[in-house]
Amino acid sequence: MTTTPRAMREMETSRLPSGSQTVGPFFHYGLLENGDVPLIRGTDAPAGQRIRIEGRVFDGAGDPVNDALLEIWQADGFGQFNTECAEASFDGFGRLHSREDGSFVIDTVLPGRVDGQASHLNLHLFSRGLLNHLFTRIYFEGEPGLDSDPMLTEVPEARRRTLIARRDGSSDGLDRYRFDLHMQGSEETVFFAL
Repeated sequence: MTTTPRAMREMETSRLPSGSQTVGPFFHYGLLENGDVPLIRGTDAPAGQRIRIEGRVFDGAGDPVNDALLEIWQADGFGQFNTECAEASFDGFGRLHSREDGSFVIDTVLPGRVDGQASHLNLHLFSRGLLNHLFTRIYFEGEPGLDSDPMLTEVPEARRRTLIARRDGSSDGLDRYRFDLHMQGSEETVFFAL
C-alpha cells in the first residue's frame, strides 16, 4: 500500500497538540455565592490552626480583576493531601472567584509540612486574557522552613516576598493573613512554569 502526500500531511497534522484558547470569562453562578471558599466541611473541625487568607487580584495597570477564578489545593494540618490518609472533614481543594473589587477570602487550616517543604497552598489562577492558567504558591510569614523550601529557594530573594502571605492579626480563633495577586507590573507575583 502506498501513502499519498495528502495522507502523509493528514497523519503529521493529526499529531499536533491542540491550540490554546483564552481563559474565561467565568460564570459566577457556578461558584459559591459570596466568592469565599471554606475548605473545611462538616461540623467536625479538622486538626490544625484555622486560618483566613484575604486578598485581591490586580491586573498589570493595578486595577482589580473582578472575574478571576482561583483554584486552591493544599495538605491538611498533618501534611496529608486528600487521600485515604487525610481527615474526612477536610477537602483541601476549592474554587472561588474574585469579587467586583478583586477581593477573595479563603477559610482553611494551616497546611502541615510535606517532604521538607514549608507550609503552603498551591494556587491556579484563571482569568480573561490569559491563554494558559497561572500557577503559584502561597507561603506563610513566620512558618518554619521558608529558608530551605526547595521551590521557594529557587526564586530570587528579592521576589520571594510576592509568595508570602503576611500575618494580619487574629480573631474568632482564626489567624489572619493578607495575600494579593499581581498579574504584571513592579509587584508581579512569581508564577511557576508547569
